[in-house]
Amino acid sequence: MNIPTMQDVLGERLVDAREAAHCLNIPTYLLTHPSERNRLRVPHYRVGKLVRFKLQELIDWLEQQGGKSHA
Repeated sequence: MNIPTMQDVLGERLVDAREAAHCLNIPTYLLTHPSERNRLRVPHYRVGKLVRFKLQELIDWLEQQGGKSHA
């Protein structure tokens, strides 16, 4: 019996705030502070108490915000 991984189910690897901020060259606090995430409508997923992100969704979100990333 083959058990699917989370990546198989979701279709893309989920990353934490530090990795996402590093990849996209944005301040970590935009992803770690709930008030900032909600104010800016940052796409994210809750996995229990953890918050995770899909990089492609963040790239798309940044483009909608005016391309403020240096990625």
